[in-house]
Amino acid sequence: MVSSQSVLPSPLANADDDPLFTEPWQAQALAIADSLVANGVFSASIWSETLGQILEQSQVQGEADDQENYYRCVLTALEALVAERTSIDFGVLDEAYRTLGIESATHGRNGESR
Repeated sequence: MVSSQSVLPSPLANADDDPLFTEPWQAQALAIADSLVANGVFSASIWSETLGQILEQSQVQGEADDQENYYRCVLTALEALVAERTSIDFGVLDEAYRTLGIESATHGRNGESR
């Protein structure tokens, strides 16, 4: 028998029943990385290696071992690989950030424009 009340799906959850994504950008960053792998911008092994290195650096620097830091590392790895493997003009991107009132994000770029 079908209930007259619709049941909405719950958000994805990890083993502790906490949401996997607390902010939309977290899911978007992983989706972008997946799309870039699927389109051959970089391989899954390069993505995994880069993210692993950044997570290790974060641990050595004493960063928190939590979800927020994990997704910061995801963003840093993604930006580093995009900076290394594409011809995106990060100066234009940084200008767009300023225009929108967003703090410039230079993760993985060592503060350099491409």
